[in-house]
Amino acid sequence: MLRSRRAFLRRTSALGVGAFLTGCAATTTATERVPRATSTVNIINWAEYLPLEALDLFTGSTGLATVNYQEDYVDNVSGFTNIIEPQLRNGGTPNFDLIVPTQWLAGRMIDNGWVEALPLEIIPNHVNLDPRFMTSDFDRGSRFQMPWQGGMTGISYNPERTGQPVTSVEQLFDPALRGRVGLIGEMREAVGLAMLANGDDPARPDPESAAAGLALLIELANAGHFRSVVFDDFVGELTSGNLDATMAWSGQAAALQLDSPEFEFVIPNEGAISWFDTMVIPKNAVNYGSAAAWMNWAYDPAVAAQISAFNLYVCPVLGTQDALRSLGGFEATLADNPLIFPDTETRNRLFTWGALDLATELDLEARFDALTEQVGFAN
Repeated sequence: MLRSRRAFLRRTSALGVGAFLTGCAATTTATERVPRATSTVNIINWAEYLPLEALDLFTGSTGLATVNYQEDYVDNVSGFTNIIEPQLRNGGTPNFDLIVPTQWLAGRMIDNGWVEALPLEIIPNHVNLDPRFMTSDFDRGSRFQMPWQGGMTGISYNPERTGQPVTSVEQLFDPALRGRVGLIGEMREAVGLAMLANGDDPARPDPESAAAGLALLIELANAGHFRSVVFDDFVGELTSGNLDATMAWSGQAAALQLDSPEFEFVIPNEGAISWFDTMVIPKNAVNYGSAAAWMNWAYDPAVAAQISAFNLYVCPVLGTQDALRSLGGFEATLADNPLIFPDTETRNRLFTWGALDLATELDLEARFDALTEQVGFAN
């Protein structure tokens, strides 16, 4: 965790208690009306997505005795292979009640029948969901999932080491940076950026344009262009000097700048890849109603403001900007940060991966996995 974010949580802890408790008092009664609800909820999420101090505030405001919160979701491939598929493919009872895959994998889970429909009658804060997150083809109206946070995959770099601004994917792929570039470990984001470099639209992919994007990455890898495959560990790779520039997630890159303003994050001239990680309740979840209580709590704008101020990712909750402004100081400045609340200019430069048929996507995933093994993961 970045030092500045630890300091931020200490500075705002007094404000955070009141904010986290706002609007949650009625949740316990609602939860009791739902089958398979107990005093416990088991959650699997990505790392550094939530200030862990919030867990006690959640239990205090809902009456749930225990939150087993695990930051075990490292990436979508291992998340699916090691957690989701083994527990859900045969219709058994999972050991988790809520998990947060990226939207495309949530869509696959919904198609497989592995996700419970949301009990919207006990998630009144569902009305706070930004309508822009409700238009996904896999779940229009968000009946089976609620976005946790969104993000953008762009470029993070150290201008002192690159010797010049890196403001385009074309520059990121320039031979002058060979051996000093990080490759993001998510296929749709990496291939999507390569498609943009090729002049293709990742929001409207076809097998040929997607294959061409992957081929460009393979060509670069064969030439030794990429030093390592990265996820949120790109931060350590940059600060250690192992990388000069990398494909990067916006929230982690923004947090890096709080500690080290010499690092830049840019939406490339060609555009960036937009995505969101989303909360789903697995089929046969034991603590179904407790998971719904968590969703409702997270969608209170006062709570969402604290979460956004911690992780600096795109917030899907309406009313959060006003809640941040009401906190004043540093938090208020985040209300106008286009990385958290993308303005029209920023949104016009974002591309969300468009789905291909399942066989094509599985083939791309397999070939990309082979590419990541070839490049190697950051230590």
